[in-house]
Amino acid sequence: MVISRFLGCALAAAMLVSCSDPEPIIEYRYSAYEGDAYPDRLPEITIPEGGMGLVSDSLSDTISLVSLATGERFGVHPVGRDPVTIDGPHHVAVDAEGGAVYVALSYPDVAGAIGPHAVHGGSVVAGYVQKLALDDLRILGQVRVEANPGDIVISEDGRRVVVSHFDLKRVLDNPGNVEAARSSLAVIDPEEVLLSGSPEPEFIPVCMAAHGIALSRPDGARAYVACYGEDVLAIVDLTDPSAEVKRVPVGSTSSPSPHSNNYGPYAAVMSPDGKTIAVSSTESRDVRFFDVASETFDDSRKILTIGAPYFPAWTPDGSAIYVPTQVPDTIVRIGVTPDDDGVVTRNIADECMRPHLAQLDEEHGLFLVCEGDRITTPGRVLRLDPETLETLSDTEVGLYPDGLVRVAPEAP
Repeated sequence: MVISRFLGCALAAAMLVSCSDPEPIIEYRYSAYEGDAYPDRLPEITIPEGGMGLVSDSLSDTISLVSLATGERFGVHPVGRDPVTIDGPHHVAVDAEGGAVYVALSYPDVAGAIGPHAVHGGSVVAGYVQKLALDDLRILGQVRVEANPGDIVISEDGRRVVVSHFDLKRVLDNPGNVEAARSSLAVIDPEEVLLSGSPEPEFIPVCMAAHGIALSRPDGARAYVACYGEDVLAIVDLTDPSAEVKRVPVGSTSSPSPHSNNYGPYAAVMSPDGKTIAVSSTESRDVRFFDVASETFDDSRKILTIGAPYFPAWTPDGSAIYVPTQVPDTIVRIGVTPDDDGVVTRNIADECMRPHLAQLDEEHGLFLVCEGDRITTPGRVLRLDPETLETLSDTEVGLYPDGLVRVAPEAP
């Protein structure tokens, strides 16, 4: 230290500058920080009077909040794991009693789009399920699933979260091997979705390009899965993962090969009484009705649609069904019982590009999720009169919305 100071002073002298004593060392002491190291600054969500809808905006990486009473979007929250790239929040499920929202992250195919769901179905990136807090959508946990998550649902009792995988790439990569081409259901215990170290879900091989799921009530012991790539409705015993999966053909016309489809079942929605499942097939353009008790399709009730049908909605008494179709873009109310056999159809292309999903709220109307152009034009959520199908309200949401769940207002 002395030598260093001597050399320093010699150098200073050579440069004709003075060499004085070093500056005194000043020590600053601070009190311990009493706040949170990473404070939660997410705005709290106040459920409006009449309840709210949660809409997954798959190419905006957001969830839009829509008032059920007015149909207006009153909030938007970012979701996902990566703040830079697209995580693709695809469909959403809610456990209001447990205060949690579950969203499937289905990373888009960067090489191109195949199938009826455009950017979904061709990715090689493993998906995730995130558990979010209902009061502000902060992350409570996450668990890894397989590539191309399709639908996500939660059992009525809140004890099972089930995810399908609309994995068209798996089908194309295994042209001679049906078993290898089949994707799985991921069965998740909500209590085990943690911020880190979440155990792997139970994966049950089901069928090729599985998508829409309907669960038995109230415990979700059985899953009914629309299998786009295999033209069947799969019946899965979720209480026994080793049990044989039943695959019921949706129609009598067999496909020319195990890797081609004539029907393309895409959505499965259970009736309010749990006795019937409406299955929408986008290739054959029809809605068929599956009897849960007999495990057969009732061909006498088949509904043919002009456009490709997507996720329908039942009336509370099960007497009619609302079917959104694409190309042409329409919404149709169809009676399905002897007491209600009327049909109301509306071409809605001027207001709703690519209707994807219908949800009926008894008090406030029929909600229709419209995808938009899936590229730059934001999607929309329309609120319609359930009887006339006339528009009551219209609100813009994010890019490529594809899911909506309703949350009742908090009890006073």
